[in-house]
Amino acid sequence: MSKYSIEKVGLRYGIYAAVAYILFFIIMQIVGLAHFYWLRALNYIFLFSAVFMAIKDYKNTHKDTFAYLNGIGVGVVTSVISCLIFAVFLCIYLQAINPDFMAAIKENEMFGEYLNPYIAAAAILFEGSFSGIATAFILMPYFKKSHADETGQMVP
Repeated sequence: MSKYSIEKVGLRYGIYAAVAYILFFIIMQIVGLAHFYWLRALNYIFLFSAVFMAIKDYKNTHKDTFAYLNGIGVGVVTSVISCLIFAVFLCIYLQAINPDFMAAIKENEMFGEYLNPYIAAAAILFEGSFSGIATAFILMPYFKKSHADETGQMVP
């Protein structure tokens, strides 16, 4: 793998996003706002930023060979890696570090009686990954290379 392969760029920015999610979660726990579940939506800012920066970084290093699917791939890897890391952290946190928080979630959520740390982590993984994949598809029209040259003629 080269220094700027899809996997390496996605891994780097996925780690950055995961660190941001974890720090945000810890800050919300410290200030006592973690019980406001709608604040999770702010994680999308970190996800969007990481996917945007990953695609931009990859495009800047592959100017001549950058293609639409390369950008999608970078976005997918970034989002899945970031959500996987955060899901593992969340599972450990809910099970070993603060099981009282898991108990509070179970009490206050509609289907809380069916929740456990593994299901909560899986939900975060799937929700975040699909949000990131959608974000990559939304961002790629901004990044894609035009298929026409400066004269307006189609380039193969």
